[in-house]
Amino acid sequence: LINGESVVTTTEMDQIYARIGGQVETSGMTTTSVMGAFRTLIAHSGEKEENLNLMMTGGPDGDLGSNEIQCYKGNICLLVDGGSVLFDPDGLDKESLMKIAFMRHTSPRVNSLAFPEEKLGKNGFQVPLKAKNITLPDGTFVADGAMFHRNFITDPVNRKYVEQANIQAFIPCGGFKDTINQRNIAAFTSLFRELRFIVEGANVFFDDAARRYIAKNTGILQIKDSSANKGGVFSSAVAEVLTAFLFEDEYEKRLLEDTATRWALIRDMLHLVHTYACTEAAMLLQIHDKNPEIPLFVLSEQTSEQIFTFQARVAGSLDAVAGDQDLLWQVLAAYIPGVLVKILGRDAILDIMNAKKLRAYRNAIVTKKLASMAFYRYGSDWDAYVASAEKEFIPAMKQLFETNSRRGRFIF
Repeated sequence: LINGESVVTTTEMDQIYARIGGQVETSGMTTTSVMGAFRTLIAHSGEKEENLNLMMTGGPDGDLGSNEIQCYKGNICLLVDGGSVLFDPDGLDKESLMKIAFMRHTSPRVNSLAFPEEKLGKNGFQVPLKAKNITLPDGTFVADGAMFHRNFITDPVNRKYVEQANIQAFIPCGGFKDTINQRNIAAFTSLFRELRFIVEGANVFFDDAARRYIAKNTGILQIKDSSANKGGVFSSAVAEVLTAFLFEDEYEKRLLEDTATRWALIRDMLHLVHTYACTEAAMLLQIHDKNPEIPLFVLSEQTSEQIFTFQARVAGSLDAVAGDQDLLWQVLAAYIPGVLVKILGRDAILDIMNAKKLRAYRNAIVTKKLASMAFYRYGSDWDAYVASAEKEFIPAMKQLFETNSRRGRFIF
C-alpha cells in the first residue's frame, strides 16, 4: 500500500523497487521520529544527508532498520545485523539493500545475508555470523564469524577498514542493551574517529557512561533515544487510545471500513510525529548552544523533568483551564489529529472529553500538552516564562496560541 492505495501486487522485488525505490522520504512512526531528529541535527550543523556516510546496527529484518535503509539519502557503508557484518567503504549497493528491506515480512525473515556478493566493491566484504575460516579481500583471515561479528565495532584492528569509509553518522537500529558501555566506549570512538553524529534509534544501545565519555572526549553530537525514539509510543497513544475514545462504538467501522479516514489519520500522525521530533531536537540544540558544557543526553533528561514539573503547575490550575472553553478547545485541537477534528467537530469533541468518565483523561491531555507546548516554545528562556506563568497563568497559556497564530506556525 502507498498512501492507502494498492499499487502493485507482486513478490518480485525488481517490480517493487522500480515503483518506489529511492522515493521513500520516511516510513513508520518510529523511523519518522528518528529521522526528524537526525535531519534537524545535521541541518543545525550545516550538513546534508547525502554527504554523510552512515553505519547501522540492526538491518533489513527489523522494522526500524528496514525503514532506515529505504529512506536514508546518503551512502550506508557498514551494517551489522543478526546475519552478518556487511561493509563497503564506497557505500553498499542501495538497490540491493532496499530490495532486502522490502522483504521485511517474508517467512523466514531475510536479513543482510541476502545481500548479493557480486554487488560488493573491491574493498567490501561480508562476514556471516556463522562463518568459519574465511579470507577478506585484503588477505585478513577470519577464523570465527561470531567473534568477528561481536567485536567488529570495538576492535581496533578494524580501523584499517573503517578509515576508508569516512563514516560520519551512526543510527543504531538494533543491538543488545548497553552494547556500547563504560568498558568499550574508548575503543569505539578510537575506531570511528570520523564520526560526528549519533541519533539513537535503538533503545539503550549506549549506557550513560558511554554517552558522557562521548560528550566529554569527542566532538560527536548525540541525541538520546528518549528524545529521538518516541514516535511509536506517541502514535499509539493518539491514533489508538484517543481515537477509540472519540469514535467509541464506531471505532472499527470508522477506521477498518473507511479507508480514506484511516489513511488521513496515518498522514496526520506522521506529520505530528515528524513535527514534534524536529521541534524537540531543535530546542535541545538551541539550549546546548547557550551552554555547551551540558551534554545533549543530559539535556534530554533535564528537559523532561522541567516539563513534568510544569505539568504539576498546570494541574493546579485545571479548573481555570476547563472553565475557559475556548482555551480548553485550543489545547484539545492542538493535540487531536486534524482529520478527527474535521469529522467530529468542536462541540462533539468537547462533549465527549468533558464527560465525567473521560475527565481524568482530558485533564492528562491538558497538562501534558500545555507543558510541552510551553517548553518547546520558551525552553531557551524557561525560567522567565515560568515566572510569567506564576504571575498570570491563564494569559501565559493563551500566549502560546496567540504567538503561533500570528506567525502562522504549527501549534506544538
